[in-house]
Amino acid sequence: MTQKHHNTRTYSPHKIRSQGLGKKLAKQLRPWHRRLGIFCALFIMLMAITGVVINHSNHLSIDSAPVQQAWLLDYYGITPPSKLAIYQTQPLSLASSDNLVWVQHKQAVEADSEIKGMLALDNMLIAVDTGHLYILSQDGDLMEKQDASMGLPRDIQEIGYDGQIWLKAQDGYFMADDQLIEWTKAMPFSPIPWAVPLQTDTAQTEAAAISLLARSSHLTWERVLLDVHSGRFFGSLGPWFMDLVALSLIIMAISGIYLWQQGRPKKKNRISSN
Repeated sequence: MTQKHHNTRTYSPHKIRSQGLGKKLAKQLRPWHRRLGIFCALFIMLMAITGVVINHSNHLSIDSAPVQQAWLLDYYGITPPSKLAIYQTQPLSLASSDNLVWVQHKQAVEADSEIKGMLALDNMLIAVDTGHLYILSQDGDLMEKQDASMGLPRDIQEIGYDGQIWLKAQDGYFMADDQLIEWTKAMPFSPIPWAVPLQTDTAQTEAAAISLLARSSHLTWERVLLDVHSGRFFGSLGPWFMDLVALSLIIMAISGIYLWQQGRPKKKNRISSN
């Protein structure tokens, strides 16, 4: 006669308690795991989208695309230019903002110092700062730049035109020849019509547009996206906040592995028989 023996595995009280604690911990971890998942998902999407766009910033032209949203420029603390002048609105828009020259709403020249005046003569445009004279085409292309080494007077204050181009400098008045090559110190016989900014309603509207363009030249969309991606866009606490998101992801990974381990089906005890 054959007698069957059933081998059963017995569990110690310590192991039973451990399994009970594991189930309780898993039960408490599940809702927090879901909440952290929802919290992190939003920022992961934000970081993923900004990362992809930044990676292709050159092809998308956002590396040179200026930000023209006034509220965003205000957020970055970019203030309007301290000196803004509109010298002509028709047929060409000619303006200056601090050391920048604008032709048809396009930045034409970044001068070494504040622009002192601008003229439109025939097929060329002329602008001066304290120590330089800039000759431009009507399209805003810089054709020539003069300084003291080429005979230009120092400490220029104004530019004017009465059939000849005149400069008012600290040392007096200087008249140019027809080719704008030589500058001769002279005394004008009559008052010179100096280049002065317009004060019309059209000029004020134009000034608002140039002011926005001048501010936007200091900020590109690539810079904004980089700041959003790194968290700096959200202020001094932004990078710390992004660190919190990273820590949440680590906790999610650890808790996810633990919950997966707890949810695995237990191996059935084999019943051996003799």
